[in-house]
Amino acid sequence: MKDPSQRHHDKNGVAERILEAAVQLFARQGFSGTSTRKIARLAGVNEASLFRHFSSKQELFWAALQSRLGHLCLGKELQNALSQRAKPEVVFPLLIELLVQVATYQAELIRLLDVGLLEQRPRVEIVYRKQIAPIFQAITDYLDACVKGGVLRGMDPSLTTIALSTTVLAHQCLYGLVSGAGTPYVNSEEAVSAYTKFWLNALRPEDKPSASSLTTVSPT
Repeated sequence: MKDPSQRHHDKNGVAERILEAAVQLFARQGFSGTSTRKIARLAGVNEASLFRHFSSKQELFWAALQSRLGHLCLGKELQNALSQRAKPEVVFPLLIELLVQVATYQAELIRLLDVGLLEQRPRVEIVYRKQIAPIFQAITDYLDACVKGGVLRGMDPSLTTIALSTTVLAHQCLYGLVSGAGTPYVNSEEAVSAYTKFWLNALRPEDKPSASSLTTVSPT
């Protein structure tokens, strides 16, 4: 089925304004707390116009979610590093850079996914399996190869994938709420460096003081 966010285009950009308004309100107020009237008002249209483009509030929510999910993907460099089992010093900065970028520039996506899990769970699970699970699986497979090759300490690869991802995303999003001091790092480069150092130190085997000289991981 065609992506709903790609079906509703018009020359005047009305559908795009509606979609962007929906993203902002659903991300801030949730599904139940957001009405089509509020969305229409923020988009500068009436409800009749909204329903000419989107048949229901639920369809609009999924179109809003898909519009943000479309930007979530592994970059080519990271894909190649994962598939070629490059050393962790190469992979971790690329992976963490992706997570930092999501936390910094795609905060609405995280909130929409949370809203979906809380209020639209059966369907959002399908979205997770189709569009997010493959990304997590690629990372898990890489970590599994690292563990089997002795490059990283023995741990559950899938659990580590989730822990690594949520550490970066949650720290970036919650730091200001907890500390009242804004963002935890001055810029993305500093954040990537700090998270990379933390996770490499946490996952290196204790008998390997440095991973700087490690070669490509060979899966067993």
